[in-house]
Amino acid sequence: MPNPTTNAEGLPIIALSEDQRFVFDTRGWLLLPGLLTDGQIRAMRDFCYSLKNDPDSIPAHHRSSIGGPLEGLVDHPAVVGFMDEFVANGYASENCYGFRLESTFSTIRSKGHDNFQPHGGRGILNFPGNSHTYHMHHDRAHSGLTRVVWELNPVQRGDGGTLFLTGSHKGAYPPPASTADRNSDLWEDYECSAGSALIFTEAITHTGNRWENERVDRVAIFNCYNVVGNKWHKWDPYPQHLQEMPFKRQTLFRPVHCQDNVPAES
Repeated sequence: MPNPTTNAEGLPIIALSEDQRFVFDTRGWLLLPGLLTDGQIRAMRDFCYSLKNDPDSIPAHHRSSIGGPLEGLVDHPAVVGFMDEFVANGYASENCYGFRLESTFSTIRSKGHDNFQPHGGRGILNFPGNSHTYHMHHDRAHSGLTRVVWELNPVQRGDGGTLFLTGSHKGAYPPPASTADRNSDLWEDYECSAGSALIFTEAITHTGNRWENERVDRVAIFNCYNVVGNKWHKWDPYPQHLQEMPFKRQTLFRPVHCQDNVPAES
């Protein structure tokens, strides 16, 4: 079945370019810069600080990293375009996405906060059911569990954003011992403006790092997507929040199975 041409807000889906598709397939991660307006960034960043410091100011069913102004990130046109290429598997219609959002969290990290814990990699060797997989067949590739990180403050190289062992989602060998050192030349990072989306396959070896920027915190939303027949994380949205969403957006949270899993709006 065809994938939808618009998102839940009626905005046209933004398909990947050939260059972007190639970069993600070979590297295992892709940066999409400057997707949000200044107004959107301010509202989302303020919401994140309220969520952390004053949750009582937010309705209970919106106290999550898809609440309030963050809800629109879950099916941003650029995210849908990516998922249609690397995650969706045909269970779709004009009013139903071909993939699921299965978990989310937010982070606010100030200078000195450290999260260096390398994990993942070698995704082509993982069995189905693991979800941390990366498969290829002729002119198609499939990323099982896929993460979208929305950076709501600017990130410079060396600030302490996510680190990657580029290409390790296809690696036959385990990461070398040298990568236990965060200063290894094998680790790659990135820089981007606020409002950018960092997308990576969970099949790649990656890690957080120590945040070094004393002028701004790292404020980021981590959304994780999967095929409609698999689920890795133990998480679900608040039922009341789900009921308030447009129907097409609700299909991101439908039950986990394949047969007849293309719901239609009643």
